[in-house]
Amino acid sequence: ELLHLRRRRVSGPAVMTLSAAIESLLSRLPPGSVPGLRPQTGDDQAFIRELFVSRRWAEVSAVPGWDDAQRRSFLYSQAELQRKHYEQHYPAAGFLIVEHAGNPIGRLCMHCSATNLHIVDLALLPVWCGQGIGSRLLQVVLAQADSHRQSCTLSVERGSRARWPYERLGFKACCDAGICTRMRRSAASGAEHQRPIIHIDI
Repeated sequence: ELLHLRRRRVSGPAVMTLSAAIESLLSRLPPGSVPGLRPQTGDDQAFIRELFVSRRWAEVSAVPGWDDAQRRSFLYSQAELQRKHYEQHYPAAGFLIVEHAGNPIGRLCMHCSATNLHIVDLALLPVWCGQGIGSRLLQVVLAQADSHRQSCTLSVERGSRARWPYERLGFKACCDAGICTRMRRSAASGAEHQRPIIHIDI
């Protein structure tokens, strides 16, 4: 299975690098591939909120003395804080919805500069995790970064089981920031472009 990125128009000098990255991804992915990617819109906010809740529900379920309504209210407030954080720190980022059969199942967010492609967020609903979808998305993003000689960065929570597979893909820890570790992968060249497919349980 491949990926499909629907074409969108991006204008203005502030997003030219992002536009080029999206167009490059589109050029290497044939139409009709599955799963799909499309631009996130205001109509997706309810889904994004529920996606956040689904990722954090197990954590808040361990908090004693809370009922489900309190847990959900807390997570909704945290989802709103995340939205504001992304808007403040990544105003020119590309927010994309991952789809399967026309239904949203996750989100990919990228922030591009001339020399680096930063994966701000890559998340799937729990029911879709462990099926290789996150791995395929990441492989395409890394191929995009390599083709433009960009490094690639992301943040992973300390203790996350995703860190080891990221390291196998060439990411190295570069600094700690709160509960997360920032990881960086230098741009590959030549024979390094041909890397094995590594499954990451996102």
